[in-house]
Amino acid sequence: MAEEMFDKYDKMVIAGLQREYFGGLLFSRGKSSSHEIVARAVAELTGAQQGTKEYEELVAKLAKSVKKLAEWGVLDVKEYEARLTAWGQALANSISAEELEKIKQELAKEASGRKRK
Repeated sequence: MAEEMFDKYDKMVIAGLQREYFGGLLFSRGKSSSHEIVARAVAELTGAQQGTKEYEELVAKLAKSVKKLAEWGVLDVKEYEARLTAWGQALANSISAEELEKIKQELAKEASGRKRK
């Protein structure tokens, strides 16, 4: 089910929040939107070098996924908090640790400017 509906960015947000942030993230807002703050936290999980154009493009793609997942009811994003819903948790549990690691590596390569073959 998750395969057809969600791309690698969506899966990174879902599984990353579940495994690394225990399903939720509390934050204080500055100039950035809630979606961007969550996207930056997830992008950090890839280990990619921050501050590059490619990294910012990755953050933008992840922010788009955060917005989509919130609209679909997978993620509940509030002013200072983002949490997976029950559906989001079920989806996260369907993404294996191996698949998450593969996605992290893919996104890290993408953010470093190296194209994947």
